[in-house]
Amino acid sequence: MNKMITASNFVFILMLILLLLNGCATKPYGSFIQNPSLATSKAMADEVTAQIVHLYPAANTQFNLRHTVNDPFGHALIENLRLEGFAVQERINSDNSLFVSKILMGGSLPDIAINHEEDGASQPTGLALSYIIDQSGDLYHVNITIDDTRLSRAFVAQADSVQPAGLWVRKE
Repeated sequence: MNKMITASNFVFILMLILLLLNGCATKPYGSFIQNPSLATSKAMADEVTAQIVHLYPAANTQFNLRHTVNDPFGHALIENLRLEGFAVQERINSDNSLFVSKILMGGSLPDIAINHEEDGASQPTGLALSYIIDQSGDLYHVNITIDDTRLSRAFVAQADSVQPAGLWVRKE
């Protein structure tokens, strides 16, 4: 039996490994909690906001979300950051377009797509912000990425609330 790897088999194996590694490198963002409670999301967002306030100057910092926000934690976090004095630029949808079709001063506007990349506008200034929230049983894990800095903390569910299960971990 010939145990040598032919060139075509080697290329196939190499491509398979690269595909697997690429799948590991791309990371979805957002909340991965099934049926998140508003109280739990708000409590975790309050803790995240307190840590961000501790690390960044509010009046001088703008955060640009890397992904759309469609969960209670994200909405609470954005609201908290704005109340603390941070500027927050939300991503409206995946292609970063804003569709306008609202009544303005008694008149209506046609649908207008505004895409900053096509307009030739420069990239917004500020820090890129993303988050991943997941759950394993009664343990929640919050991972916040601000530019190249990662903040991480575990929370444990107790009765109808959530409490920190450890200290913040900061990786730059």
